[in-house]
Amino acid sequence: MIYSKNTIKNIAESIGLPKLKDGITTAMAQDVEYRLHEVIGEAAKFMQHSKRTKLTVADVNSALRVRNIEPIYGFETGRPVKFHKAATALEDVFYVDDEQIDLDTLLEEPLPSVPLEVVYTAHWLAIEGVQPQIQQNPAPGDEDSGEPAAKRAARVQRSDGVETIPLVKHVLSKELQLYYECVTESLASADPVVKSTALESLSVDAGIHQLVTYFVQYIAVTVKNNLHSLEVLRTAMAVARAIRRNPNLFIEPYMHQLVPSLLTCLVSKRLCESYAEDHWSLRDGAAEQIAEICQSFGQSYHTLKTRIARTLLRAFLDPTKPLTTHYGAIVGLTKLGVGMVKVLVLPNVKAYAALLDVELEKDNPQLASDARRCQAALLGALRALADSYDDLEPAAPQRTRLAETVGSSLADAVLADADGARIAAAVAAAGREARSPGL
Repeated sequence: MIYSKNTIKNIAESIGLPKLKDGITTAMAQDVEYRLHEVIGEAAKFMQHSKRTKLTVADVNSALRVRNIEPIYGFETGRPVKFHKAATALEDVFYVDDEQIDLDTLLEEPLPSVPLEVVYTAHWLAIEGVQPQIQQNPAPGDEDSGEPAAKRAARVQRSDGVETIPLVKHVLSKELQLYYECVTESLASADPVVKSTALESLSVDAGIHQLVTYFVQYIAVTVKNNLHSLEVLRTAMAVARAIRRNPNLFIEPYMHQLVPSLLTCLVSKRLCESYAEDHWSLRDGAAEQIAEICQSFGQSYHTLKTRIARTLLRAFLDPTKPLTTHYGAIVGLTKLGVGMVKVLVLPNVKAYAALLDVELEKDNPQLASDARRCQAALLGALRALADSYDDLEPAAPQRTRLAETVGSSLADAVLADADGARIAAAVAAAGREARSPGL
């Protein structure tokens, strides 16, 4: 027996239990020995998993914690524990020599540095085997080339005679690579039938989930490199709409890459070479897509709608921005919902209408045309506000009171509209709600 019954008797006497019977001490010694074997075996597992050959106090404490036993305090140190032998009349007793600590020296030592707080952040490391290109992940090379990552991963790059291989590899099947090349070539085709066929395939095909990140990158690169090519931008927006509406694709993790491209097509200063081209419809389509994204993924990304609205509001209130940007911001805020019109657009309509009056007075047909477009966008926002009131009773509009809220020129445009009375009543109702102390 490793653990003797005399040790049990000594421990019992130290806690006030003298004269234990030999049968009890023998049984307890056997049980203690069994428990020691269990703890040491568990501690040996921790030692082996730590790739060590020496059992430490930390291993024993870890084994005790696994078995819900309070660990041993005071023995976990970097220095080895030294035992001393004391001879007695019956048997030798081993004890640990306690080190004497000089408190004055201990108090004079500098305090250790305060440890930093642990902070956790979450991001997508990989989605369906594809690594998102975000700040937290290492970016693969040639991001702006529009080439599939499978080809970039397989290619060895040479720079100054040194061969480098990209760290991130994602191998696509031969069929998917051919599909990607065929679709991108079809999207660049001048034949509308070929282009529409490619878009239809993107909107219904169920086997292209691995290519989603590549098509999102294709959209970003296309918008960036063809900012003044209206037809190419329309194709990029059509691709975005197709992959979003494909019920077989999981597009949610890629919203942070898709939204900037849509915002660019919404509020960019210029989207075409000639002012005669219809870039306004492209901005309207981008606004609709942004509104659909906010409606579909607003529950998952709680700040998505707020951040987009803040970006559009800054563009709307910046007088140094061109009228084309103002138009996109107004349409975008209107598409985000009537709440944005009440809170962000309506309080700033009067000041902005004064800015439009200045542009209309200038002897510049292009600026006058853009100003009328912005005025029509504001009228559309007010019409959306009126549509939100179901039980609104139109009354005879008062031009003076309406002009105090939306400005003189916009008031004339409202009164000239077929639904002018209803719009004026909605503006008045929204003004009363804004002045209500309950809001």
